[in-house]
Amino acid sequence: MKNVIYLFAFLAIVNIAQGQDFSKIENQLKNAFQKIEYWSSYEQSSKRDSPDSLFDANEKFEKLLFQYASSNLQTLKYGFESLKEKGLIIATSQDKKFRIYSWDTRRGGTMHFFKNVYLYENNGKVYAETEPAADELDPKNFYYQINDIESENKKFYLAQSKAILASLLSYHTIKIFAIENNKLNHEAKLIKTKTGIRNQLGYEVDLTAASNKDNDV
Repeated sequence: MKNVIYLFAFLAIVNIAQGQDFSKIENQLKNAFQKIEYWSSYEQSSKRDSPDSLFDANEKFEKLLFQYASSNLQTLKYGFESLKEKGLIIATSQDKKFRIYSWDTRRGGTMHFFKNVYLYENNGKVYAETEPAADELDPKNFYYQINDIESENKKFYLAQSKAILASLLSYHTIKIFAIENNKLNHEAKLIKTKTGIRNQLGYEVDLTAASNKDNDV
């Protein structure tokens, strides 16, 4: 009986310690994330380095997030509520094995530019991926929901995303992911169309179009 009590006490101490560690991690990430907003608001002519500072702030946050995400399995499940309050977007699969962190880099105007960090579990280990350097004209998109689906005894993830191209113009996408051969497959195909099996489908929403002029925004 004593051994059981000691075991529960040990597990409780471990959980508390992990909670404290994640509180520190969350604060570090929040501080780095807030620098993005700070430099994006600096438009004074005297701060000519602000564009470079904003770029550096995004790079530092991405590297810090990647560092923690790729070394701790709990980053697939932890809430990071204070970061979400500041604008970090987190989409998590229903089985808690796949997650995408997205954020607005604040480097655009009416067109918003996003970055994404992908996180997934394989054989009890966590792996993180960042996106390759994008074309400066490609705003990317942010992921806001992931749904799990099984087909032919294989797990797929349907990730919903949105790109903001202008104030009243956006592009919406459903993209398929799968964890295969110890890697995250960004090109998994599941969506059946008339022209074949696709990896993704998308549509544009233009609220300036004539058909939308009389609709409430």
